[in-house]
Amino acid sequence: MKKRYVSTVLLSMSLLFSTPAFAAKGEVADEANWDVAPAPSNYNPALKEKLDKQGKTNGAPTLASNPVIVIDPGHGGSDSGAVGNGLQEKNLTLDIATRAKNYVVANYPATVYMTRSSDATVSLEDRASYANSVGASFFVSMHINSATATSANGLETYNYYGSINGAQLATSAYNKLKTSYSSLRGVKEAGFYVLKYTNMPAMLGETGFISNSTDAANLGSASFRQNLATQYAQGMHEYWWGF
Repeated sequence: MKKRYVSTVLLSMSLLFSTPAFAAKGEVADEANWDVAPAPSNYNPALKEKLDKQGKTNGAPTLASNPVIVIDPGHGGSDSGAVGNGLQEKNLTLDIATRAKNYVVANYPATVYMTRSSDATVSLEDRASYANSVGASFFVSMHINSATATSANGLETYNYYGSINGAQLATSAYNKLKTSYSSLRGVKEAGFYVLKYTNMPAMLGETGFISNSTDAANLGSASFRQNLATQYAQGMHEYWWGF
């Protein structure tokens, strides 16, 4: 199963040692963390800190009028991601990401790249390195959740620990995406590889649980995926331009 869930009892016993405060509900998406692979050679911690704390006026970044966006469809190729209810995460994320890119390009003055545009295997290092190489203004990684308990459902977004602009990006996306969900799990922090080793502000979205029959039925609908794509795009717009 793709996602790891920690019981409330075990959480309370280990909280002082390894579990970050944001995980108080005992649930954190099991995406690849920062220590599973080396940092890409073009990772620049000083630049990461600078871009993360860069000042904004009326919500708009001061360094550029129009953003360069990298959208990251999770998994792909030999890595199917989560599987459940007849669906594979890699296919859902690619479809939502492609629709989001098309919406942004058609409606906003932005340049958009994707870490993959087909069912290809792309390493974590290559995803982060690519975003760094194109000088992205911000990075949006799209995923679908899963859990052993089929009752688990709903939306959550993530940013890296203590990230200022990353939290704003994750919150802007969350506030748009939440109109598609009745179960809202919050904006959280995590040490995911693609959040740490991208030089720019970054977020990761988990739009529903493939292991939940209701969420899966929604995700299987092209119109629902289009809604998510539009909401992701609108969240990006709100983050960058402030409205």
